[in-house]
Amino acid sequence: MSAAQGSEALGVPVPERAGAQQAAPVLAISKIGVLVLFLLAVANGVFLYFLPWLAENYYAWSIRPPINAAFLGAGYLAGAVVTGLSLFGARYWRSIRGFIPGFFLLGATLFAATLIHADRFRWDYPLTWVWTIVYALIPPAAAMIWVVQERAAGAAPARDARLSTVRLGSWVLGAVVAVVGVLLYVFPDMFLQSWPWQITPLLARAFAGWYLLVAAILLYGAAASREAREVPVPYITVVAWCVLLLLLPLLYSSSLRPDAGLLWPWVALHVVVMLFAGWAAVYAYTPARNEGQRL
Repeated sequence: MSAAQGSEALGVPVPERAGAQQAAPVLAISKIGVLVLFLLAVANGVFLYFLPWLAENYYAWSIRPPINAAFLGAGYLAGAVVTGLSLFGARYWRSIRGFIPGFFLLGATLFAATLIHADRFRWDYPLTWVWTIVYALIPPAAAMIWVVQERAAGAAPARDARLSTVRLGSWVLGAVVAVVGVLLYVFPDMFLQSWPWQITPLLARAFAGWYLLVAAILLYGAAASREAREVPVPYITVVAWCVLLLLLPLLYSSSLRPDAGLLWPWVALHVVVMLFAGWAAVYAYTPARNEGQRL
């Protein structure tokens, strides 16, 4: 074991290797915000993904069939992955900043969907108000974290040319996922008959928020990532989201519409995004590790 590894095992911070640009750490105020998101994501994810049949009677609005609750649960569990890695794995701002724009979009779209479909919500149920307040607060909280961290970040590092293939793939798939999210949100009725299972306009808009979050991660990676360390954490989150969603047709086969026009395109899209994001995370992690770019 090297001296650096020994110091790290004892909890003593080890500086990045010579040649690696010093990175700004995640600030305490950001960790508090991420901790809150982590706890909410775990609570919602476990409930909706593993106990989805309870969402018909014990959620902010009645969600049925269970596959729809599990879809939302997949998003929350993926959110638990990224916030968990941000709390317990990543130390530096540039390693986690790629998911902040996505959380801003998720909060804004789900809060707006709540207002649009207010008649579908159980306003006599206390957790409905928790839902509403949380999604009203996520956009300003995400913006505050971004501004505070960017002010402390200093000069941006040089743009790593080795990420060009990651950027190109992220542009293409990010644009595709963004189109899906926008169409689901703006024209939910056009998906009611062709979606792989039964959904409502409210569910279409709720799903759209997660597609827009993933699109924001990919498009941010394409447009703004500079160091290899910026890729692994957000892209692992995309992988987790896709894996959890791709399990749904297996877990809830009785809810599927085999003749639905979007069934196989839906499966294909998530398989392609999963494979690309997984490759990108591994591809970027290798030079980041070799060059001492600590996450």
